[in-house]
Amino acid sequence: MLRPSIGGLLAIAAISLPPLVSSASAVAASPRTMSQIERQLAELKAQDTVAGDSFGTGVSISGTTLVIGAPGHAKNEGRAYVFTKTATGWAQVAKLKGSDTVANDFFGTSVAISGTTALVGAYGHANGAGRAYVFTKTAGAWKQVAELKGADIAANDFFGLPVAISGFTAVVGAYGCAKYAGRAYVFTKTAGAWKQVAELKGSDTVANDFFGDSVAISGTTAVVGASGHAKFAGRAYVFTKTAGVWKQVAELKGSDTVVNDSFGDSVAISGTTVVVGADGYAEYAGKAYVFAETAGVWKQIAELEGSDTVAGDFLGISTAVSGDMVVVGENGIGKDAGTAYLLTETEGAWRQTAKLKGSDTVGGDSFGFSVAISGTTAVVGAAGHANKAGRTYVFKV
Repeated sequence: MLRPSIGGLLAIAAISLPPLVSSASAVAASPRTMSQIERQLAELKAQDTVAGDSFGTGVSISGTTLVIGAPGHAKNEGRAYVFTKTATGWAQVAKLKGSDTVANDFFGTSVAISGTTALVGAYGHANGAGRAYVFTKTAGAWKQVAELKGADIAANDFFGLPVAISGFTAVVGAYGCAKYAGRAYVFTKTAGAWKQVAELKGSDTVANDFFGDSVAISGTTAVVGASGHAKFAGRAYVFTKTAGVWKQVAELKGSDTVVNDSFGDSVAISGTTVVVGADGYAEYAGKAYVFAETAGVWKQIAELEGSDTVAGDFLGISTAVSGDMVVVGENGIGKDAGTAYLLTETEGAWRQTAKLKGSDTVGGDSFGFSVAISGTTAVVGAAGHANKAGRTYVFKV
């Protein structure tokens, strides 16, 4: 993952812990590629996006509601746009901004949605201390209801670069915290107010581990990536809420990850299935790994590759999972035109069932830098399209 700077947007309690989790019996996905242009349902852009807005840098979907970030808008102040599915297609219904965002806040680099609650990160706010903003839909209108920050956040912590939400629980990463050891913060809505309830760190994270550069949550289980761990071999940490307390329950690594693989650069979770991207694998060809929890133990059950992935493709830069379907982005393929792969689980085996591409994407579009999935709808961002105005593509899967 490209690390952000304030000067520029992304180029396109001691407890006993289980042992490090990996598996030598990973199951490689068997590809069965299909054309996907005919399954594309929509190509979205905001009503006011222009060159440099990077619309599609962050995407998230919940049911028939989609949130898309455009962090380059208005001199990198940033915006996020809400779209809903109607009888005639997908339509923009709201344009979001933080109540106190200014130029170079990069509001919209990360977005998340659960039901009628959206969360948008602005990692550049306050000299890189960062913020995250909560919006809810009430009486048909989307309004900001909270502004989140970690209790100990300081300049250059980059709080809000990744965000995730499930119900009324939000997780926000701050990978710059503590000399880039990193942290993640958990917030919950209680009696109408959003409050921090936990500050997470990995049991063995140290400076430059980048813990918190990716986050995901499903119910009472959260996953946090630390792609810098062990000379960028990377790790991902699983936390669960038990009796009101968030505790680490597993530390994940890929069965064959080594130095510079950046395992943990992206994470996703649905129920008891976790997907972790390692876009640095094999000189940046990349891979993604699937883990499942059984009887309290997390084990790797599959190792995913694209059917035509080669060095420099960055497979795993983005990941999303919904039930038995996984979408993995690969924004480097085809001179950075990008692509995304749909993989499904059938009778215990994960297989590639489709290769996604935008109907008009070309080199430099970075299609696949962001992905999301909900039910049978997949969403892929292409923030580089049209001189970085950006587009987002919706597919039926």
